Amino acid sequence: MISKSELERKWENYKYEAPAQPAITYYTIYEKAKALKHWIYDPEIKRWQTPEEFLELEKRISGGEPKRLERLQIKDPMEGVNAAYEQLQALKDRMEIFVKRVIEYYR
Repeated sequence: MISKSELERKWENYKYEAPAQPAITYYTIYEKAKALKHWIYDPEIKRWQTPEEFLELEKRISGGEPKRLERLQIKDPMEGVNAAYEQLQALKDRMEIFVKRVIEYYR
């Protein structure tokens, strides 16, 4: 019989370990947003914050809760303005259709 080489035995027992991710801190999020001239967006609660507002809130309240920090996004605030405009336009269109139906019904 052919015996397995030491290298083959090591390979069979090899377990991949992902490299450690650098820790996300509220200050690194603040610095990145500030450098990009972007804001911080929390998609779970649909809230936009300036980098300064974010930094102040994190210092006072949450202190950089890891799970919360992981979900945050650094975005151009104009994306939020455009999304809000689209939502308002869709709501306006729905309202106009409803008003038209009501008027036609009572004619």
